[in-house]
Amino acid sequence: MNRPIQGGRGGVAGTFGSIIGFPGRMLGRAGMTLRTLLDTFSSGRRLTRDLLLGIPAVIALVGFVGATAMGNARQSTNAQKYWASGLRQLQEDRPEAARLLLTKALLGENINRNEVVFSLARSYEQSNEMARAGELMQSLAPLDSTGYPAAHRFLAIRTAEQVAVTKQAPNLKEWFWHLSHADQTDSSDLEKSWGFYYLVGGDLEKSAEHFRSAAEEHPELWLQVAELEARMNNMDAVRATLATARRQLERQFVRNPGDTRNRLLYATSLFYMGQLPDAERLLKEGLAQEDNESFRKLLAAVFIRMFDTEYAAKGIQDSFKYLVVALDYDRDCQPALTRLVEVSRSSAEKLEESRKTMRQMIADGNGSAMAHFTLGSLEWLAGKPGLAQLNMKQAVALDPNLVVVANNLAYLMAQSESADLEAALHLADQAVQAEPENPDYLDTRAMIYLKKQDYPSAAIDYQKALERSQQPGPIQLQLAKIYDQLGDKETAEQFRRKARENGSIADPEQADKNPSGE
Repeated sequence: MNRPIQGGRGGVAGTFGSIIGFPGRMLGRAGMTLRTLLDTFSSGRRLTRDLLLGIPAVIALVGFVGATAMGNARQSTNAQKYWASGLRQLQEDRPEAARLLLTKALLGENINRNEVVFSLARSYEQSNEMARAGELMQSLAPLDSTGYPAAHRFLAIRTAEQVAVTKQAPNLKEWFWHLSHADQTDSSDLEKSWGFYYLVGGDLEKSAEHFRSAAEEHPELWLQVAELEARMNNMDAVRATLATARRQLERQFVRNPGDTRNRLLYATSLFYMGQLPDAERLLKEGLAQEDNESFRKLLAAVFIRMFDTEYAAKGIQDSFKYLVVALDYDRDCQPALTRLVEVSRSSAEKLEESRKTMRQMIADGNGSAMAHFTLGSLEWLAGKPGLAQLNMKQAVALDPNLVVVANNLAYLMAQSESADLEAALHLADQAVQAEPENPDYLDTRAMIYLKKQDYPSAAIDYQKALERSQQPGPIQLQLAKIYDQLGDKETAEQFRRKARENGSIADPEQADKNPSGE
């Protein structure tokens, strides 16, 4: 289902995170054929047989050898030319043309084959054919011996890139092998890769050390260093590092203010330094130029921080507006949704104050879809289902996309420690009524029914979701649990078998049969 993204980013990126870019098949059957041909050309030699039969034969042999030597010289010269031309095409970002020339270079002799194959792999990288590029690099940099250092460097950097994107730990032994056998050991890109290696391995001090070295050329890494220092509880260092990050990222932004990434990084540093109005201004200027999702998400974070500051100092009446604005910018914002529920449910007085604040905002002319949605949620918590339904319908009429918020908030409320299943079910109903065919919304409501132990209703929603879902395995496992509770063991077993086939469980006999959905 459409779950809100959970906070916490494990050992790869955390509170501060980072926005980090990196530069960037074994030969297939056709490639292996090419290799076989090349081996034949390079190793095959014509036998002279018995040509030494008199003076005419000697003259013939001398002529043959001379012609062959001239041919080899021309072939070698041509190979060098093809290689040089291929490199120029790579520099001009013409990977297809480079590939043709480099393939021709491989047919020649007296050429550094490793360097040519490496350049060929780079041409695939430029074409975004990363699988082919990776396989060629692996042929140059095997794991059982020292290979071509530049290829080891490529694979080390590429592994770091995958870690930054997927947040999944790779094979550390293989990664270390490539890092240890790479060239350009002092380059910022390799330093950055070492930083990620030690981060995944849990050595925060070494990770921060390598990131600092790389940050001179990649100033966004100062944010990563600050995160590591915070995790090591060195707050004095955090403040100094954030100041450095803001200063360096400001220079980068001033040099090229039209670059979206520069603006986002500079605004991020302002956010962490607590310069919230400056971050707000910078991001709104960016949104005026382009509707960028990253700008919206960071703006939502800015207003949540404003809410926290105002709420602590002045209470709900002066701070609630920031929470509403945050949800206007990012409807999936879990911190805003969580604060909405926590503040409103903290006490009867807070709930009443929240309702009063929202009604006043609407009366003042701020009757946005999010305002009606928020008031609808509060009315339900106050036990006013009629008013809740009225405001929810108005919210969805003003902005149909708000059903996403309803779905996510329903999920959060059902999963919280003191789950309010009735309120969660009310919100899930709004989402399903708006989009009855949406498998994510059906999945959420089915989960709530399951927690309420309303097994027939849960089975109906899960079955509808199963018909439309791209990931049937988890739903089939839930249906197996439900049919166990309904006493239909044969149907439950069929669902478990299907869940196993779809990779949701390794051993259906060991599958969790807890019907609560927890």
